[in-house]
Amino acid sequence: MNPTNPVSHLSVGKLKQVFRDARSVDANELTGFYPGQPAGPWWFRANSGPTLALTGFGGWLGKQFLGNGRAVNMFQTGQGTAQRFPMTLARKPSRLDGKDTLVLLYPSDARAPWCWVTDELRRTADGHILGMTFVEAPLVRHLVFPFVLTPRQS
Repeated sequence: MNPTNPVSHLSVGKLKQVFRDARSVDANELTGFYPGQPAGPWWFRANSGPTLALTGFGGWLGKQFLGNGRAVNMFQTGQGTAQRFPMTLARKPSRLDGKDTLVLLYPSDARAPWCWVTDELRRTADGHILGMTFVEAPLVRHLVFPFVLTPRQS
């Protein structure tokens, strides 16, 4: 993550506001690999590594957009990089504000908790992609897990 990205260290409440103010992303805008990092206050980012590892997302590098409404998560492994947890792209109202947004849907047969997860994406004023992960499961359905995808340099 670009350490100068002003969004990455905001509180979760402020990240939600940035997301509300950001513009919807069209699936055709996203091609190739976008490095990703959890976003939020230091304690949230510090806990994200162990949490991701527990849920099978250890070594997460970002998202690869494949075209044709498909994407996949990229991971660093002992053997190099690997693609895991494919997603399909759809247009839906955001769970955060009800406005149109690009949603990444994990397959219903994905391992838990990913079978209950959706990622929502919007483009911030500085050109980054702010993602909000939602988990449709008891005890966490009211929480949001923000992340930032960094666009490739031109």
